Amino acid sequence: MNAPILAGTCAVILLGATQAFAEQHGKLPRSSADGNTLKSVACAQELGTPLEECSYLIKRDEKGKTTVTVVFANGFKRGLFFVDGQFLKASVTMSGVGTDTDWSLRDGTHIIRVDRQRYEVPSTLIVDN
Repeated sequence: MNAPILAGTCAVILLGATQAFAEQHGKLPRSSADGNTLKSVACAQELGTPLEECSYLIKRDEKGKTTVTVVFANGFKRGLFFVDGQFLKASVTMSGVGTDTDWSLRDGTHIIRVDRQRYEVPSTLIVDN
């Protein structure tokens, strides 16, 4: 394949991926408090490290289950599973099985520890308004 065709093919693929990403993020839930789209959640990959901003994806089903998949800057992903607005468990990853957890609800934010990671997930993401 010659260079112009290869470059054009790559551009089309990247454009499609960019459009799909933008469409997904355009469907993020809105905060009921201020009406602004929440772009990220607070997270830390290791205990004792400062919280940073992580992107996320939301998936809901008709049975009251919500999955928040948090994506760290380095690409690490972990699914946080909620049922009827309550944290249930986390997905299994190479860093742990997701059952060593602790969580509380403070001022409308789910404060969650899974293995060595920490997450702060606003309740507005969990409840489908």
